[in-house]
Amino acid sequence: MMQEFLTRAERGENVYICDVRKAFSGAKSRIVCELTPVIGDGRRWELCIPSAEGDAERAFVREYFYASLYNIISAYGGLGMKLAVDPEDAAARELCLSLDDVFQVHVPKNRRSGYGKCLNVTDRINAAMGKAPFSFEMAQASSPEEPAQAQRHSDALSACRLAVNKARHATLCGIDIGGTDIKVVGIQSGRIAAVKEYDWNPAEMTKAEQLIEPILLMARVVRAAMSLPDTPEAKTLKEQMLKKGVSDEAMRSAADTCRAVYGEAPLLDGIGVCFPDVVIDDMIVGGETYKTRGIRNASDDYEKEFSRLCSLKQLLLRQCRPEGKVHMANDGSLAAYTAAVELAHSPEAAGVETGVFAHTLGTELGTGWLDETGEIPQIPLEVYNCVIDLGNRPARAYHELDARSVNNFNTSLPGTLQKYCSQSGAYRLALRIFEEQAPKRYAELFEQGFLEHRDGGVYVCRTPEDMRKPLLEHLMRLAAEGDPAAEEIFREIGAFLSVTFEETEWLLAPKSRTRVLFGRFVKHKRCFELMQEGANARRPVRFVAGDGNLAFTPMMLDLKSDPVHTVAQFGQAVGAAYFAASQL
Repeated sequence: MMQEFLTRAERGENVYICDVRKAFSGAKSRIVCELTPVIGDGRRWELCIPSAEGDAERAFVREYFYASLYNIISAYGGLGMKLAVDPEDAAARELCLSLDDVFQVHVPKNRRSGYGKCLNVTDRINAAMGKAPFSFEMAQASSPEEPAQAQRHSDALSACRLAVNKARHATLCGIDIGGTDIKVVGIQSGRIAAVKEYDWNPAEMTKAEQLIEPILLMARVVRAAMSLPDTPEAKTLKEQMLKKGVSDEAMRSAADTCRAVYGEAPLLDGIGVCFPDVVIDDMIVGGETYKTRGIRNASDDYEKEFSRLCSLKQLLLRQCRPEGKVHMANDGSLAAYTAAVELAHSPEAAGVETGVFAHTLGTELGTGWLDETGEIPQIPLEVYNCVIDLGNRPARAYHELDARSVNNFNTSLPGTLQKYCSQSGAYRLALRIFEEQAPKRYAELFEQGFLEHRDGGVYVCRTPEDMRKPLLEHLMRLAAEGDPAAEEIFREIGAFLSVTFEETEWLLAPKSRTRVLFGRFVKHKRCFELMQEGANARRPVRFVAGDGNLAFTPMMLDLKSDPVHTVAQFGQAVGAAYFAASQL
């Protein structure tokens, strides 16, 4: 069994962690892992560890064990983990005693690498909640039963419907913050009254204020725009503020004019924010994403600089009435919430009572979960960092920026979802599949300027034009047109999504059996169908397309009928507005 996994890995094949876990399930050696989360009830997992012969087998077992714990911590964070083993099981004890070193528990955040990176996020969450850093603890015996789980009333369906009812009587702002733009909607009495798109590049910013100020400006501008009367002069001023590409100075000037001519704009009832990082208890606490790379690289004290983002909620509250609410969540969580709200108002409303699990497929894999109670669990849920593949050894040899690599951009760990269910995964599959099945298509990737050979590697061209999005569009168009090799790319991504389903089942045990997919991969209906085919070939999974057809509430229907602004573009901002309304 072990040799088969190793042989497949050396051949460049995938060795999925969930398949390894099943194969190891009969092993006599076991390690019980009990996690204490920072918020909520404890969780328990059991890992069976087989005996290993030779260095290669022992290295494979270690990687399986470390990757499993890494996935748990990436999803849950936590105050600490207790590991229980048989006192006479020397091999299991040795594995557990190595965890402080492997996860670099006592190493400063800025010096951690690999598995240790997940503790950076966890320790920031703990510090924000006034708790101690994460720790491992050894125990001699394991409890035979799961920690007791508190019984909670299941009410996701009514919670989603209640948020929409509250929005009908409120003035709200929904802000969707992305890596290349910020999208904002202003809501009055349950209908869209203002829409704004603002281009930015947070990864190049070097101070927290540079991220915060544009967000505050967007809230101020949309609030002012909604307050203007229906006169020709006011309409001109509104258009000036909301027009895409207008400078920050021009927007501030227009907002100042609004106040001088028409008086102070009414305060908002609520602001909902979708932010591309870990958000716990309305605080941005992750700090390991690409979006804050510039601050991370430029700051002498990154922890102090990044902590300034925790003030965003209080700063936005200045735009709200005294009883107003600012409610923030991660972009993946808001995708799940948005889908749940829309599905709750669909003719069938099928499945919403058990919650919604969602993924956004684009630059990376975003993940969101609205549980059966209608709440977003307060956990990191960094599923894109989870290891799903313990194989494909040849692809590990490439630098993480090489298009053929399976190594994570942030941690350098191989086999994480970031390089599988994402545009990077599509590039890697295209290179392999086209070279094997369609040499002409393979050559075109270089001839048409999508990819280049450089420094001994293969890279997506970034100058004179950034070809990342055009390359993905090219692959999707080929698949939509029926190119067999291109179709295979999206079938394989579907298989990766099926593996993701299995791993999140083991990690999180969500009651929802449906996965809603958002993002650029869903843009072409045929690509979505191919991913569904690929997933079902491994295990039956039901996907729902989070496209323009997922529109049933009044505000989302406003977007669907808008000739300029689409559900795909501004749906998350609308979901953020409903998210704020849920707190009123």
